[in-house]
Amino acid sequence: MPEGPSPEGSRHDGQSADADDLAEIVRRAPIGLLSFDTAGMVLMINPSARALLYPLLPDTPLENVFTGLAAICPDLMEKVAGFTAPSGTILDQRQLRAVAGAHAVTLSLSVSRLRPGLHLAVVRDLTRLNDMIAFAFASADVLIDLDPDGTIRWAGGAVSTVFDMPSRDAVGRQLCSLIAPRDREALARALAVIASRGRLAPLLLGVANAAESRHVLSGMLVDGPAPRYLLTLAPPPDGKVSSLPWVRGGRDFQIEAANWLKAGQAGVMGLLDVKGLDATHRGALTHMIGRLAAETGGDHVVLGEISDGRFGILGPGPIDMAQLSRSLSGLVGSSLGGTAAEVRQTTIDLNAGLLSISQSVQALRLALSRFGSGGIDGVEALGGAKGLSGIIEQVSTRKRALAARITGSRFTLAYQPVVSLRDRQIHHYEALLRLPPDASDAMGTQDFVTMVEALGLSPDLDLAVLRRAVRAIRRTGASIAVNVSGRSIVSPTFVQKLLAELVGLPPRRLLVEITETVEIEDMAAAAMQVDRLRAALVAVCLDDFGAGSASFRYVRDLRVDYLKIDGAFVRSASEGQQGRSFVRAMQDMAASSKAETIAEMVETEEDVSLMLELGVQYGQGFLFGRPGPIPGGDAPDGVAAGSARLGVEQPGR
Repeated sequence: MPEGPSPEGSRHDGQSADADDLAEIVRRAPIGLLSFDTAGMVLMINPSARALLYPLLPDTPLENVFTGLAAICPDLMEKVAGFTAPSGTILDQRQLRAVAGAHAVTLSLSVSRLRPGLHLAVVRDLTRLNDMIAFAFASADVLIDLDPDGTIRWAGGAVSTVFDMPSRDAVGRQLCSLIAPRDREALARALAVIASRGRLAPLLLGVANAAESRHVLSGMLVDGPAPRYLLTLAPPPDGKVSSLPWVRGGRDFQIEAANWLKAGQAGVMGLLDVKGLDATHRGALTHMIGRLAAETGGDHVVLGEISDGRFGILGPGPIDMAQLSRSLSGLVGSSLGGTAAEVRQTTIDLNAGLLSISQSVQALRLALSRFGSGGIDGVEALGGAKGLSGIIEQVSTRKRALAARITGSRFTLAYQPVVSLRDRQIHHYEALLRLPPDASDAMGTQDFVTMVEALGLSPDLDLAVLRRAVRAIRRTGASIAVNVSGRSIVSPTFVQKLLAELVGLPPRRLLVEITETVEIEDMAAAAMQVDRLRAALVAVCLDDFGAGSASFRYVRDLRVDYLKIDGAFVRSASEGQQGRSFVRAMQDMAASSKAETIAEMVETEEDVSLMLELGVQYGQGFLFGRPGPIPGGDAPDGVAAGSARLGVEQPGR
């Protein structure tokens, strides 16, 4: 393979390289970089770019980038010729494939205009994209690529520090040999969890070094012809990590609990509502709960924080929540300087009784949703004291009233603009569901949507929202996005009714955003219906990408036009390099799927600049407009008060 110039590079016209101007980009994306002028002459090339492009261009010198790009993708030349026009940060982004020896190579190529006369081509190796995502999810010391039989295929990061051996010596060994003997049984259980559920919540293990230092193990299954596990080892934050698995957030805990039911695991779910502690005590609180749960429920308990100060505990056997609550109150007082906290608890029996698995899962999701928003009082009002059967019985009494509200369209829609970040032009509006303030049962939007899903009424609600949005499209000519539940998108009948509403409508005026409030269980059926929509020129978007554990499976299995990046990651990107890495990995994944990206919660001009730098095309947030009437539409669809969305409108949306 030819040797390339040093990272500083050289100029062919005798001038110094623009290394200072590119230093920040080189630091953030040290993958494959070429800078070039309007004539195509290479100003700088780093060795990674030459190495990555060599399989594609084995005999092409890279002195003139136009020659190389024309050899890879001839249709790019027209865009290259127009590089002098100020058309934004990312001018073109595409996926390239080639075969290098026995290995298939998949690269992404992004071409950007930095300023007049200076351009940049960034090349990334998408064959390691899952590795990038795994690193982005956690500040890991070590990343391990593992065969299902436990053999290490590759290890990177601080291997020599953690395992007292170089990376090359770890390859080919059994992972269990690198774990402290007392934790090898826990490792075996963890790998079984990944095999059956596709991911592993963080678990504290000792490694087989001289100090048997403790590290947090996380992992996910990478599916495909040759399945493997990607595992990360990270230091415990301030040592305050339980030796039990912690699930990241409310949505993932909901999925974990649903999987528990589907697997036929009997048991209980304990709920803890802790009030009176501020954010500075959060780490200490989770550590205390983990320790007490292990003492009370045994080694097979799973923990999760549903919302601020509200925790869930899954266990296969009885959990003495009353004792746990008393112990936690005492610990908080003695460990946090006499801080007083109110701790309330309840237990829900997960025995399905005469309920079907589907009914049990719906009851469980509804209980957790109500707990997240209303605490213990919300669960008790739902009938949770009587178990899952009591919840279904309580909710079923309201089914007729909910159905009547949907049939009578007793809701309103507000519309929030989604704009092109390059030119600030409105691309489309998102329709956001709102309940009128005079609703007789004073139900919040989140509770309404969750109950609708639990009772199997999602397709009815989605169609009612769709019909109102289509009327707005016909009145205004605007493009509008509507949210569709995962329960609706798998239904051929629902999709047929949706398409029937679009007769006479111009193509691509309607966008469908698939929400993850209910996990799609039949992915093959969903993929078929998504393809039907796209064939009918209905654009499809994955909503809140990155917020739930199923997001990456969705983007792998569903062909979509847009990925909407969850606002939490937009905020994280503005706070540090790790957040930027995650958004960059999402952008790469979107580009490899030929999808465009939409950033949620864009609130400042700095957010806009950062998202453009990371390659995101569209933005939605208060900077561009709050939800309200659609221009040219009538007032009833846009004037309302209260929470918004199929779910709850997030700040900055």
